[in-house]
Amino acid sequence: MSGNPWILNSKPVVSPEFRLFCFSYAGRGASAFVSWRDHLPPTVDLCAIQLPGHETRLREPLETRLRPLVDAIVDGMSTLLDVPYALFGHSMGSLLAFEVAHALRDAGKPRAARLFVSGREAPHVARVPPLLSALSDSVFLDKLQLLFGGIPEPVRNDPELMRFYLPVIRADLTVLEQYRHEPRPPLDCPISAFRGTTDEQVGDAGFQAWGELTRAEFRARSLTGGHFFINDAPARADMIQTMLGDLGNTRPAAAPPAIGRDPAAQAVAQAQAVAHVFPGQGSQQKGMGAVLFDRYPALVAKADEILGYSLRTLCLEDPDRRLAQTEYTQPALFVVNALTHLAAVADSGVRPDLVAGHSLGEYNALLAAGVFDFETGLRLVAKRGQLMKQARRGAMAAVIDLPPDDIARLLERNGLSSIDVANLNTPTQTVIAGPVEDIPRAEPVFRQAGAKYIQLNVSAAFHSRYMTEAEREFAAFMGGFAFAPPAIPVIANHTARPYDPDDIRGCLARQISSSVRWYESVSYMIATADPQFVETGPGQVLTRMIAQIRQSPMPIAPDPVPAPAPAAVPEPPAPSRPAVPPPGGLAFLLSGQGSQYFRMGAALYAGDAVFRGAMDRCARLAGDGLRLTDQLYRGAAASEPFDDPAAASVALVAIGHALAAVLEERGIVPDLLVGYGVGEIAAAVVSGAVALEDGIGFAAETARLFQRLTPAAGLLAVLDHPDLVDRRPDLFDGCTVAAVHFHRHFLVTGAASAVRRAAERLRQCDVTAQILPARIGLHSALIDEAEDEFRRLAAGLAVKAPRLPLFSPAGIGWVPAVGPDSLWRAVRQPVRFGEAVQRMEAEARPRRYVDAGPSGTLGTFVKYQLNDAGRAVIAMNRFGRDLECLQALVDALGTGHRG
Repeated sequence: MSGNPWILNSKPVVSPEFRLFCFSYAGRGASAFVSWRDHLPPTVDLCAIQLPGHETRLREPLETRLRPLVDAIVDGMSTLLDVPYALFGHSMGSLLAFEVAHALRDAGKPRAARLFVSGREAPHVARVPPLLSALSDSVFLDKLQLLFGGIPEPVRNDPELMRFYLPVIRADLTVLEQYRHEPRPPLDCPISAFRGTTDEQVGDAGFQAWGELTRAEFRARSLTGGHFFINDAPARADMIQTMLGDLGNTRPAAAPPAIGRDPAAQAVAQAQAVAHVFPGQGSQQKGMGAVLFDRYPALVAKADEILGYSLRTLCLEDPDRRLAQTEYTQPALFVVNALTHLAAVADSGVRPDLVAGHSLGEYNALLAAGVFDFETGLRLVAKRGQLMKQARRGAMAAVIDLPPDDIARLLERNGLSSIDVANLNTPTQTVIAGPVEDIPRAEPVFRQAGAKYIQLNVSAAFHSRYMTEAEREFAAFMGGFAFAPPAIPVIANHTARPYDPDDIRGCLARQISSSVRWYESVSYMIATADPQFVETGPGQVLTRMIAQIRQSPMPIAPDPVPAPAPAAVPEPPAPSRPAVPPPGGLAFLLSGQGSQYFRMGAALYAGDAVFRGAMDRCARLAGDGLRLTDQLYRGAAASEPFDDPAAASVALVAIGHALAAVLEERGIVPDLLVGYGVGEIAAAVVSGAVALEDGIGFAAETARLFQRLTPAAGLLAVLDHPDLVDRRPDLFDGCTVAAVHFHRHFLVTGAASAVRRAAERLRQCDVTAQILPARIGLHSALIDEAEDEFRRLAAGLAVKAPRLPLFSPAGIGWVPAVGPDSLWRAVRQPVRFGEAVQRMEAEARPRRYVDAGPSGTLGTFVKYQLNDAGRAVIAMNRFGRDLECLQALVDALGTGHRG
């Protein structure tokens, strides 16, 4: 748990079978649980929650609001839910543990094996706490003595300790005083409650009322002692042994109907691949989602906010009979499918190995594979439904008991070429689509051939050539969204093969006007994985289709082996590296626009010969016009903005090159390179794909090009959740998102005046934001006028195969070759740095990330994204202690890191 400030774990278990998360009482920190380790089996990992401002986090601000505290705790715990776990809290800690259990459920996380609460009445019936936090010190201490037995004597008698302790206990009591219980559905996990036999703070009724807050088992025990009986060693030992016994005999609540799998099915899943399949339009039904909406209130509220109407009312009551209308059906079904998937995974503990969805359901498959988040998926689906509703009138019909090949021949022979095959669902069920006047004309043709013919109640010819206008509009709409590569295979409707991670946007657009090849898709999954299929949504339509397909799957040819490329004249040999590095290596991070500042690397320039030599060489290559080292080290103060585009771009490439040389001289070399924006030019140089001279020249020329052809812009860093842009678009008028770094940090760009206005509006809302030194609107449409000239310059570069794997946060993927496409994408596409880190974690699993940029910002983003301060080290920072920083990096990594 090193680097996770929320967790104190004095003796981490390397491969735990179980985790116990513990929450302390008001005024106390995580150290209260250190002695518990001696009472637990060696396979149980003890994780004590440390709140801000307490003990090891004394320098951090205290938090007096429960909701932000709970949300942050859930984030801190999220990477540790890979094994079964339980929650324990005493007094205030019981309230925190209870609220965290609800928040974890709302977030779709695995549920706790059991919730242990101690020294507190159930929150829905608890007595209103006395208002103590605002009292004077003397009265405050007297009240604490009266109500809880006071402050520990060693603390009370030490003025210095009291100076630190009083603000902590006041803040914690403020949390309790402001708490108001929110009625919600009961938890699914069992609850065990403990209290001291002489604890006057916990009455019988309030103690037993904990049982009303779970659908599962409830147990209540009293142990000898008062409110703080857990500080008495014998009572504490008895309680821990009782807890272990409860965990050994836990009986969880029954899963909601039709969600998850029974134990027998789960056992099969462990030995067989699992495929989640998501239904599409036609599976909707009044009442769908009834067991889900209360389980995931936060997601339902977000859906209501995005859609502008109550999803619960639409699905459960449908008073205006809109559920069958395309523009309402699609978002409603997407949400219900998504919640069903979350519940299925949470209840079974089994995640799918591959996914697919029928038409609309494909968006749920992409969501399950991590291609986009819930909000993005819902916005896409809502727009899709709107466009399909607006499509010109058409009709559709189902043709049953006729093979697909016969259907195609009959259409051709009978002059029905205006009709397309829309869905190939099973060996004997095909859906056709076409003009509203032609679909009825086809009925006698198919009935004479012995088929059943059912006209469908739809308003347009979906999945046909008549949807091309909707396809074009939808493709344009998707330009505002970024997509991550699928974490698991997603079988595409219109290819019946896994999604191409480089063509997600195109594939989604084409799906609107292309046939849904469901028969072939399922046959492909059977041929390649033979999975257990789990229909994840309302109804059993897909389950019945899959049963038919299993009886007669379409023959699937093996994926073709690419033909060998023609022989080429070999270049001089260079060290060969795989496209994706082996796990456990070092990833060098090279930062871009906004991270530069005057005097960056000044101490290294003065004290390290390798760094100075590399920077001097870059200065000579840049020419007298830039006077690179003079600008950096002999001119402006560090506090002045370094925003000249050409000088800044060249300086960033030079710093990346020089730091790589310094680290190599110390035996530290990368296994892969990650460039951010202009940093991708530096990465190309360090990898050997582009010569240093060409990289320096290209950085300068393209910066001047942007100055000449694009409007003056600004760049603003915002320390808040990126959805603030959607929630408060008025704050960002004239700006667009240029980058998302992690869940609490993003960049916007726009005209310089718009950026200044946004900064002022955010300041008035108490949102932290900082204008960065930048004049070019990289990662946005502001630079589009320069694309042709930029590509011309890039095409003129002499490029070699990179000696090291390159990864692009703008493309969220590997860069097999440097060229006009990769370089333009690096500066034009919005950066999704957090998503990029997650893909690197999945595919390369670097042991450490080394920030080889001037400010350490990318390393900081990695730490927050992975919630692990130990995974990233920095070579330089803004505080001028470059030599010490570099030495700390060397000490952390050691030497000899050669790939």
